[in-house]
Amino acid sequence: MRRILLIVAMLLLATAPAMATVTVRAIQNQPYNAVGQYQEGSSCNILDVNYTCDAEEVRAFALEVSVDNGFVISAVSDYKRGESTQASPGYGIFPGSFRTELDPGDVNWVEPNYGPVASTSDPDAAGTGIGTNKVILEMGSLYVGEANKPASSGTLCRLTIDPCVACTPASCTVTFAVNALRGGVVLYDGSSVTPTVVGNGATFSFPKKFPCWEPYRLQYNEWLSVWEPECWAGQCANPVWNTQCYGDTDNKGEGALKYRVYTSDYNKLMAAWGKRATQLRDVNGLDGTPLMCADIDHKYAGALKYRVYTSDYNRLILYWGKRETQLKPFCPVPE
Repeated sequence: MRRILLIVAMLLLATAPAMATVTVRAIQNQPYNAVGQYQEGSSCNILDVNYTCDAEEVRAFALEVSVDNGFVISAVSDYKRGESTQASPGYGIFPGSFRTELDPGDVNWVEPNYGPVASTSDPDAAGTGIGTNKVILEMGSLYVGEANKPASSGTLCRLTIDPCVACTPASCTVTFAVNALRGGVVLYDGSSVTPTVVGNGATFSFPKKFPCWEPYRLQYNEWLSVWEPECWAGQCANPVWNTQCYGDTDNKGEGALKYRVYTSDYNKLMAAWGKRATQLRDVNGLDGTPLMCADIDHKYAGALKYRVYTSDYNRLILYWGKRETQLKPFCPVPE
């Protein structure tokens, strides 16, 4: 308990800056690797908050992260919890959250509400927090023995950045600052240091064609994995093709009532039936539009990963004979 109180006290110290180099870096999670291969499970709206330090050990970080242009920080994840150990080093002591969420006599590091985001009831934190455009991060280290101290570089956490409206806007600026009230970046001896921030004020771009944020993330990852068919993106890519995800595989209205889901859509679905992504890539149907547009639910099925199968058929039948005005909201729809 005394060790924990010591770390809390260090976080509140803000003495003269020390001679040390600490870098905090915001890196956007990229869906493709250096050779252009899609990375399974990636997402464009995740920012990794990384750090590096030279000779002096950092004891604690107190950082403010904000976004603009109508975006919000919807989640903070992938952070260390609890004491730093050789097997699991890092900054897992969150002073404000420790005070309100944990029992010092019986510490439960996996308590769901224990996290690094400052409570809105804490000093200077009103109006911040998850779901707003700004969070204050409080992250300290606690360990016994040199072998257990945090590494000189690593990832502090990951931030999920979401716009308030699907498809637009397409970019935001991410700003980092030290939180002076909580000591900023605190070294082992209790002194503070001003870090170099890489990515401070940088603009992070998000795809205009298909939203990558929740609740579209799974569809977005599928969209990337099958070479980004424009027809999947609906209103985000083609204002006149809003209804593909309901079964409108050809972007046509049929008959006097202009049914968006009808016979030609069924025929196209049958032409693509039971085919995998590699069999559909760059292949057009008789109507001249890609056969991949027959993947109505944006999912694969079965061990062989059929892109067009039973669930696509079921969705087409569900919306059979519907006109465009009956199919709002437009695609893509949340899953």
